Amino acid sequence: MSGKWLIRLDHVTISYKVDRQQGLRAGKKIFTPLCDVNMDVQEGEFLSISGPNGSGKTSLLKVMSGVMEPFTGSVSWDAMNFGFVSQYQILLPELTIRENILLPFYLNDARDAGDPGTHARDPAAVLRKLDLYVNRFKIEDILEKHPKTCSIGQQQRALLTRALIMDRDIIFADEPEQNLDSDGRMELFQSFKEANTGFGKTIVLVSQEHPDVLRQFATRGIKIKGSNIVEIFRDGKAIA
Repeated sequence: MSGKWLIRLDHVTISYKVDRQQGLRAGKKIFTPLCDVNMDVQEGEFLSISGPNGSGKTSLLKVMSGVMEPFTGSVSWDAMNFGFVSQYQILLPELTIRENILLPFYLNDARDAGDPGTHARDPAAVLRKLDLYVNRFKIEDILEKHPKTCSIGQQQRALLTRALIMDRDIIFADEPEQNLDSDGRMELFQSFKEANTGFGKTIVLVSQEHPDVLRQFATRGIKIKGSNIVEIFRDGKAIA
C-alpha cells in the first residue's frame, strides 16, 4: 500500500427510516446502523466489511462509493473512477461473455468519438488486457458463450474482469459470493486477491463470509458492531 488515502469518512452517521409492522407500533422507525464513523480506505488495500444481516454493510459501501449520502458527516475521495461487482449477475443475456466484458469499452469509445476533447483507448491495448485478465481468472474458455450457459462463479469473474478492463481505481463488491458453493466462493475471493496483489487495484468487499476466511485474502478487515466500526484483522493477523 502507498499510504495514500482514496476514501475518507469524517464523522459519518448513516440513518434512515424503515417500515415497522407491529400492530399499534406500525409506522416508520429510525434505524442508525453507523454513528460518527471516522476511517480511511488506503490506496492498494483490500478491505473487507463484515457484519450480520441488516447491520448496514451495504449502506456503508454505498456511502463510500457515493451512491448514497450520509445522514451527517462527510465523505472525501482522491479517486473517482469506480467499478462495481454485485451479488447479481448483471450481464446481458443476448451478448457473449467477451461482448459483455468489452461493452463499457465500446460505449466509452462511441461517446469519446463525438467529443474532440477526449482520447479513445487503444483497442489493441484493451484486448491485451482482456487476454491477461481472462487467463488469470480462468474464464478464457467461456468468452464465446452466453451467460446462461456459464456458472454463477464464471459470471462473477467476468464481471470483475469487466470492472478491471476499464482501469477503475477502486472496485466495490457487494456480497459477490452469494449463491456460490464453498469452492466457488474461494475461487472468487482468490480472483479479487489477484486483482489487488497482481494488478494493484484497491478493493472494498462486503461479505457474509467468516472473517477467518476473509483474512486469507483481504489485507484488512472491519466489522460493524453496535453502530461502530471495529478492525478485526490486518495483514493476515487477527486483532483481539
